[in-house]
Amino acid sequence: MRGEQQQTISQLNFSRHARQRLDQRQLKFSDKELERLEMAVQNLHNKGAKLSLVLLEKLALLVSVTNHRVITVVGQEQLQQNVFTNIDSAVIA
Repeated sequence: MRGEQQQTISQLNFSRHARQRLDQRQLKFSDKELERLEMAVQNLHNKGAKLSLVLLEKLALLVSVTNHRVITVVGQEQLQQNVFTNIDSAVIA
């Protein structure tokens, strides 16, 4: 992957940071969840979003829609009192 520190899951890229968060929290996506996530990102892209918060089940994902990359993943336990700034959109997938 052009020497970048990232991994790809289906059509989305997950940053190294996001991958570490998933591994630390032992979180896995089902095929159906990945499909819903990809559809949400595609819808955001179609609406002109750039940096979005995607809520999926018990997870919040910060996604660079422009780069089609998940920047970070926050589990339900960490969601309380978390503030997401500089986003231009949010979607429940």
